[in-house]
Amino acid sequence: MMNTDIFHLVEFTNRNVFLTGKAGTGKTTFLNEFVKKTRKNHIILAPTGIAAINAGGVTIHSMFGLPLRTFIPTLERIDENLGNNIQDLVGHFKYRKQKLKLLREVELIIIDEVSMLRADVLDMMDFSLRHIRRNAQRFGGVQMLFIGDLHQLPPVVREEQFLLQYYDSPFFFSAKSLENSDLVTVELTKIYRQTDQHFVDILNGIRESSISKEQLDALNQRYDPHFEPKEEAFVYLTSHNHQAESINQKKLDELKGKSYTYAAEIFGDFKPSQYPVEEHLELKVGTQIMFVRNDASSEKKYYNGKLAEVIRLSNDEIFVTIEGKEGEYKLKKEIWENKKYSLNAEKQIVEEVLGSFEQYPVRLAWAVTIHKSQGLTFDRVIIDAGKSFASGQVYVALSRCRTLEGIVLKSRISSSIIFNDKRVASFQDATQMNAHIQEIYENEKYDYAVNKLLLDLDVAWVQLELNHWMAQVKKSKEIDILVASSLYNTVKMDSEALIKVFQKFSDYLKSKVRQVQNEEHWQILVNKSKASVHYFFNEVKEKIFDALKGFYAETKGVAGLKEHNEELRKFIDDVQDYLDKLQRTKLIDESLFEEEKKQKLTSTVVKVATQVITYRLFSEGKSIEEIAKERNLAASTIISHLAKYAENGNFSDEDLARIVSAEKREIFESQYPHPEDDGTLTFWKNHLPEDFDYGEIRLLISFFEGKEEM
Repeated sequence: MMNTDIFHLVEFTNRNVFLTGKAGTGKTTFLNEFVKKTRKNHIILAPTGIAAINAGGVTIHSMFGLPLRTFIPTLERIDENLGNNIQDLVGHFKYRKQKLKLLREVELIIIDEVSMLRADVLDMMDFSLRHIRRNAQRFGGVQMLFIGDLHQLPPVVREEQFLLQYYDSPFFFSAKSLENSDLVTVELTKIYRQTDQHFVDILNGIRESSISKEQLDALNQRYDPHFEPKEEAFVYLTSHNHQAESINQKKLDELKGKSYTYAAEIFGDFKPSQYPVEEHLELKVGTQIMFVRNDASSEKKYYNGKLAEVIRLSNDEIFVTIEGKEGEYKLKKEIWENKKYSLNAEKQIVEEVLGSFEQYPVRLAWAVTIHKSQGLTFDRVIIDAGKSFASGQVYVALSRCRTLEGIVLKSRISSSIIFNDKRVASFQDATQMNAHIQEIYENEKYDYAVNKLLLDLDVAWVQLELNHWMAQVKKSKEIDILVASSLYNTVKMDSEALIKVFQKFSDYLKSKVRQVQNEEHWQILVNKSKASVHYFFNEVKEKIFDALKGFYAETKGVAGLKEHNEELRKFIDDVQDYLDKLQRTKLIDESLFEEEKKQKLTSTVVKVATQVITYRLFSEGKSIEEIAKERNLAASTIISHLAKYAENGNFSDEDLARIVSAEKREIFESQYPHPEDDGTLTFWKNHLPEDFDYGEIRLLISFFEGKEEM
C-alpha cells in the first residue's frame, strides 16, 4: 500500500523530494502506484537504458540530448578530451518543437535509481530546463522526485579526479543545482523482503558501516568455500558480467540433451543496450532460469527474481517448474516497450511507443551480476565478496536474499570491504524529514495550490503574442490594416483590463491564503476562485478567442497570407490551450469549473475532409496549381493541406520532390534542426536563400518533423 503522506507531499506541494529506503522497502512499488494516481504532468527518467525500461521511462541523456563526457560548471576553457564546459553544453540544446513544448509543460520529473546519477549530469539537466523554460529557478521551476538508495550502486565516473576538482562528490546531491535548496529526504522504513530481525540488523550494520564483531561473526558462519548446489536452486552473485556469463554458459554446456534457441521479436526503435533479456535465449531441459518480471495475471505464480527449472521444450513452447509451486507452467512471452513522451491536444504529457521487444521474461540464472540483481529477491544465493566488490556491492548482494540461512559465502567478509561513504550519511542526516512530512504538507499545500491556480489564470502572455501578431500584420500588403488595427486595439484594451483584474485577484488570494487556518477559511477561497475561473474563461473566450477566430476566417485562403495565417493560428491555438486548462483547473482536489458549463472548444477552421480531398488530387498526379484552380483555393492553402500529411510521416521522398527541388531540399537539410529556431516560418525565411518561398519552407519543416516522429 502506498504511503499516503509521501504521496501528498509530492502531489500537493512543489518540494523537491529524495525518496529512499533500505533494500526491500517498496521504493519501486511507490513509484508504480504514484504514477497511476498523480495528476501532475510528469516524466520518468533513469541514468541507464535498462533502468529506464524497467521504470517505464526514458534515459536522462536521450530526453535532454546530453553529451556523454563529464560536465564542468565553468565558463573557463577546459581540456575537451576530459569534459565539456557551460559553453560546450549550450551547443547541445537543439530540440525539436514537440520536445520543447513537452519540457515547457512538464510539472514533475521523476528520476529512478538515483544512486547511479552523477552530480554533473543533474547540473546539465538543470541548465537545459532553465534554458528551455526561460525560467531562472532551479530546474526551470520543475519539481524533482529522486528515488533510490545511495548505499547501493554508486555512479560510474570515468574522470573522477577531474570531476572532484569541481564537485564535493560524484553523487547527485553534490550538484550545484541543489546547493541551498529545500530538498527533503523521506525514507521508507518497513522492510518487506526480510522478516528475520537478526538478519535485518546485520544488513543495517553493513549498510551503515556500523556492523559489530558479533554480527560479522554470525555472517561469516555462512562461509563454505567448497559448497556446490545439489537439488536446491542457488544463484551465484558476481561482480562482473563476464563472470556471470562464464558460469551460466559452463552450466548450460554441462547439461545433456538438445539445445533450443528462442529469438526475440523486435519492432521499431529498441536499441541493444536496452534489451531487458537475451535477444537469443538458449535453453536445455534442466536449465535454471529466473523470471525478470512479476506475473501480471491473477494467478501471481512468479515474481521478479523467482527461480524455475526447464522440464520440457519444443520449438515454440517452454515448460518449467517454478520453485515452491506444484505442477508445470507454460511460459508466456512478455512485451517491453521503448517509449517517448509527447503532448496531446490538451497539453497533457502522454507516452508514445517507439518500439517493442517481445521475449520470454526469463534469463539463465545459475549466476547473475550484482547490477542486474538490484531490485530482485532470492531464497538462496552464493556470494564471493572478494576484493573485486565495489562500494555498495556487498550490501546489495546480501540484501537480495530473504534469509541469512539462504546465503553461502565463498570467501569471508572482512570489515575492510564494508565501508560507508560519510558524504552520503551527512547528506541524508541534514535533509531527513520523515518526522515533518505532514507538517510540510500542511504548511505548503495551500500556497502551492494558489500559485498553481495563478499560473493557470495569468493572461499577461496575451499582450506579448498580440504585439507579435501585429508586427507580422504590418509586414503584409494583403491585409486590411484598418480592420487588423481595430481588432488589435480591441483585444489589447480587453487584455489590459483582464490583467488588472488578475492582479487584484492575485493580491487578494496571496493575502488571504496566509490567513487560512481551517477548512472553512479555505472553502471561502475555493468559492472565490471558482467565480474567478468562470469570469476569466467567459471574458477570454468571447472577447479574444472568438474575435481572433473571426478574423482568421476572413484571411484564410487569401493568397500571400500564409505566413500571417500560420502566426495567427498559433496565437488562436494558445488561447484555446489557456481556456481548456481553465476548464481542468483544480484547487488541491476540488474542480473549479462546473461540469455542466464546460465547452468543447476548437480553433479549427480548415476541416480534415478538405485536406483529404487535396491529398487525393495530389496523389492522382495533379500539380499544386491545378489543384488550387480546381478547388478555387490559394496555392498556399493547398501546400498547408499537404504539410499536414507530411507532419504525420505520410509524405514520401517522391511526393516532396514534385514540389521542392533536390537542391533546395539539400540546402534546408544541411541547416535542420537549427539551434536558434524559434518555431516561426520567418526565422527560416531569413536563414535560407531568397528563392525559398514560405510554402516550400512550411512543407520542408513538416516533412522532416514527420520523418523524426516515425
